Amino acid sequence: WNATAFDVAATLPEGAAATLVSRFAAQVAATPDAVALVFADETLTYRQLAKRSNRLARLLIAEGAGPETLVALALRRSTELVVAMYAVLQTGAAYVPLDPDQPADRIGHILDTARPRLLLTAAADEFEPGTRNVVTLAVERAEATARAHSGAPITDAERIRPLRPGHAAYVIFTSGSTGRPKGVAVEHGAIVNRLVWMQHEYALTADDAVLQKTPATFDVSVWEFFWPLQTGARLVVAKPDGHRDPVYLAQIIAEQRITTAHFVPSMLSAFVATLDNDSELAHAGRGLRQVFASGEALPAPTARQLRELTGARLHNLYGPTEAAVDVTYHEAVDADTVSMPIG
Repeated sequence: WNATAFDVAATLPEGAAATLVSRFAAQVAATPDAVALVFADETLTYRQLAKRSNRLARLLIAEGAGPETLVALALRRSTELVVAMYAVLQTGAAYVPLDPDQPADRIGHILDTARPRLLLTAAADEFEPGTRNVVTLAVERAEATARAHSGAPITDAERIRPLRPGHAAYVIFTSGSTGRPKGVAVEHGAIVNRLVWMQHEYALTADDAVLQKTPATFDVSVWEFFWPLQTGARLVVAKPDGHRDPVYLAQIIAEQRITTAHFVPSMLSAFVATLDNDSELAHAGRGLRQVFASGEALPAPTARQLRELTGARLHNLYGPTEAAVDVTYHEAVDADTVSMPIG
């Protein structure tokens, strides 16, 4: 039962450390011209995303970002958010996602607690950290300035110190349902282990497209942002607030030929109802290959309907943020008629 040993290093190129950076770099080298990222009308190949994030990373390094430092991201879902996220990791720093639409008190508490070295915001936002001691950069202006930098891969020699698997990759603050929000730091080695397990268990290929719709402030978003781009798949980013609209989600799943997606069960129920009421969308939904559910109890009727309408495999997962997203899992089967095991 506890035979959990797994040689993660054996899945990496020889000599590479188990970091989100090394995993992405290996995929860029393998499929540089494949489509990596789609957002609205914008498309980036693996090479283009790597160059763009590396340029921004060099600017952030010049501002002091690196291993054992934090960079906050107050950005809505967009190409710029993905570029910034990957750029922060390239520096060796950990990213701290913020939701610009959340109350100022919560944002202030996170900034006061995390004390990031830098804060990246959107140029159109009027997000102000107040008097806090943090350097604020508008991401569009930062990217424009960063075009003067090289887009070549970043080495440890350029970082303020070498990046290691034990360094934090991200810090996500809990919902605060049992008190004030608490920051959870997750190391590169831990989340890489989680993603290697996902690939071993659920295997994405170059033909897959993963929908990124979970807010970056929730830990499920981490595998959405990074798993596909370690496997040669496409990352399709939903519009801001798109995760709240089941009709929009059905449409983008159809239009972008999404094969893999995550739903909290309450939204999965709304999504299933949408497919059930629209035969055209229900037919398009049959392109889904696998669906993941977590965050709430999954009703057995919803699980059955999803499988019947789409033909997708449905995986029910559970885990705390502190354990790098999920620790248990269960694939829905016909026998799950009354209740769904957590995993």
